[in-house]
Amino acid sequence: MQRELDQSRMSDRQRRYRDTYRQRIVGWYNGWLHVTVIYAIGFAAMTIYFQSMTDVRWYELLIVPVAFLGANFFEWFLHTHIMHRPQKNRALRAIYMRHTMMHHQFFTDDEMRFAGQHDWRVTFFPPFALVTFICMSIPIALVAGWLFTPNVGWLVITTTTSMYLIYEFMHFCCHVDESWFVRNVPFVNTIRRHHTAHHNQSLMMERNMNLTFPIMDWLF
Repeated sequence: MQRELDQSRMSDRQRRYRDTYRQRIVGWYNGWLHVTVIYAIGFAAMTIYFQSMTDVRWYELLIVPVAFLGANFFEWFLHTHIMHRPQKNRALRAIYMRHTMMHHQFFTDDEMRFAGQHDWRVTFFPPFALVTFICMSIPIALVAGWLFTPNVGWLVITTTTSMYLIYEFMHFCCHVDESWFVRNVPFVNTIRRHHTAHHNQSLMMERNMNLTFPIMDWLF
């Protein structure tokens, strides 16, 4: 089983939960494999998108900020109303249980760090979540491609898939040890502070719901 952090401010309750969670992880789980599968799917999809675009015009690129803001809103909405609100739907309730009842018990603002790669399971979504997200983006991309140009449709799904991959990366950076990279890289250092505040038990249900760029948190 994963060894716990030696130096930590975590409470005994959090420490016990982390131990209990780790005991439930199947022995063959490997965090590096988990991440590799997610990004292999993502980069394979991105390769298809880029190969499908031809002679992209400047005005077609105007859809990128629109899709970016749409994905940012979706991220905020999902986190606020699904991941932190129990639903009657079984699948949506499972998302709530995994996030609020597991992730937020495993990490608090007293201790945000992984102890090792086996702990990555509590932060990264299962690989099928990316496939589901891509499938959800397809109808939007098809409509955009039909209304405007095929390139616009491909740019929409390129942007939404990129935002998913950025989400996973940013969230990971919020739970790693302090380093030069996370301390100095713009946006990464901002979202770490932003997300640590979100893990305060008194704030987590209402505040700091963005995990990429806190645009919707600023607006709402």
